[in-house]
Amino acid sequence: MEEKSMIKKTTETISDSTDQVLNQLKNGLSKIGDLGSNAKNKFINYVKDVFDVLPLIEKAGFRTNRVIVGISIPPSIEIHVSRFKVFEEKEIEKLFEEYNDKKMFKLILKSLIMSNDFQSKLSSESLVFSETCIEISIPPKVSIKYLNKEIANLNKIETEFD
Repeated sequence: MEEKSMIKKTTETISDSTDQVLNQLKNGLSKIGDLGSNAKNKFINYVKDVFDVLPLIEKAGFRTNRVIVGISIPPSIEIHVSRFKVFEEKEIEKLFEEYNDKKMFKLILKSLIMSNDFQSKLSSESLVFSETCIEISIPPKVSIKYLNKEIANLNKIETEFD
């Protein structure tokens, strides 16, 4: 009898938790749907600011692989990049000076330089560095992505045939 009671309590707990998650999801989705035009316009302008600095980031040696725009509360933008050229520190400083009015540029480039420095100190026998992802959201996040070496080699072979 005790075992049936415990199973019943566990089932009720799981059911209650599921209901709470579904209610939170419904509330979140309704908030996204209720965004006013002012908030939408601010978000669109924010995304455009990011798009505008991507060519500048490429001037600093980082190629954009993809951008993911998260329409959420708070909104988010993920920028996935790979470094294709390494510049001397003085060249990077020149870029900072040249684009000192571009706050988004400075934010992204400083994050990329920091993550690149961090990544250069890590190594693995079975993993190879793939790309860096900067998530501009609250809170912001920088991710360093690695691939299994065998998978990375397959991707390289597939790219050569394209």
